[in-house]
Amino acid sequence: MDAPDVYTNTDEDYLAGTRKRSRPGTDPSDKHYEQVTDGAGRKVSNKPPNKPFLKAKAQREAHAARVADDAKRRAGQNPSSIPWGTIMLVFMFLPLLSQFSTGSWTFNLSPHIVPPIQKYWKTSPFNPNKIKLRQFTPERLARHDGSNPNLPLYLAIDGQVFDVSSNRRVYGPGGSYNFMTGKDASRAFITGCFETHQTHDLRGLSVEELKALDHWKSFFADHKSYALVGHVLNPDIDPSTPIPPPCDQDEQPGGTAPGSSHAGPHGPQVRPAPAQSPVEARPQAKGKAKGEL
Repeated sequence: MDAPDVYTNTDEDYLAGTRKRSRPGTDPSDKHYEQVTDGAGRKVSNKPPNKPFLKAKAQREAHAARVADDAKRRAGQNPSSIPWGTIMLVFMFLPLLSQFSTGSWTFNLSPHIVPPIQKYWKTSPFNPNKIKLRQFTPERLARHDGSNPNLPLYLAIDGQVFDVSSNRRVYGPGGSYNFMTGKDASRAFITGCFETHQTHDLRGLSVEELKALDHWKSFFADHKSYALVGHVLNPDIDPSTPIPPPCDQDEQPGGTAPGSSHAGPHGPQVRPAPAQSPVEARPQAKGKAKGEL
């Protein structure tokens, strides 16, 4: 049996007050909407309930087109199209923002940023005034002890040679630490025995004592006035020779180097490094005037 045609009017449909039924789109009062294609490729009416879905489809298509255009533009972009002007303005604005917010031009980062940059720049291949590191023999290094005023002042620590000419008042002849120049006195930096331990022989020292040596190496390497100029070719230590004995207490007048050792009932003992900077905790030779590193 065929399904009844709901659009066929019967006698009952002609009662007073009833609305005559008609097929969609055939009644003169019906609104006609344009047929469009939806996201699935189907033809649908552009009537109000469908418009949000059709609008979302149009936005997705527009976004995909923009992404494709951006990809093409980046593929054919040349360096001259980089907005250098905008980048420069940003970099010029950042110091002003830092000064306003922190009272410093670098967001208070200078102590953490500037020293590593300076350290890198000293040996950077881009530095036109870069110091070319040289190799020294102990005899050649000994010439730089200040006895010749025409030569720079050099001192070595753990094989690294540093130029300390900027502090000639302290490291030059008559200075408090002139005895350190022209040689590698690494052991004296650790033990504080500035008269008898002017040697690079580090045998017998503990791990903690050797950390003090790293402390001094960092001090000279990071100092703004001193520069690494090369390395000294120290002779090998003969293992059959005796280890330098601990010095007498009266050889350590006043200040001592960080991590220096002193003689105890069981041999050398580690003297804890003072909670001071290398400048404050500087070594002092017997009979020398107190100076500064």
